[in-house]
Amino acid sequence: MASAERDPVRRTGRWVSVRLQHRDVRIQGDTGEESVSYAGIVITSFENGAEVCERWIPLGVDPSEADDEQLIQQLRDALVWQARRPPKAAGE
Repeated sequence: MASAERDPVRRTGRWVSVRLQHRDVRIQGDTGEESVSYAGIVITSFENGAEVCERWIPLGVDPSEADDEQLIQQLRDALVWQARRPPKAAGE
């Protein structure tokens, strides 16, 4: 893989990154402040190296069919966006 393909700043066109990520949330409990960690999938859309959108979809231990459908739709939307060609700049 060329370095331009690994570096979002140098990569041209539209592309989507999908990765697993944990997010920590601090809450005030009866015994003080507590931290809860949630796993999720982050879908980040880039255009010509610039981040244009980021979505985080939580992953439960026992996901429902609705959770699965939401994830499938978000992935589909991101890939359809990636497949569309951005408008050409003047003079191209």
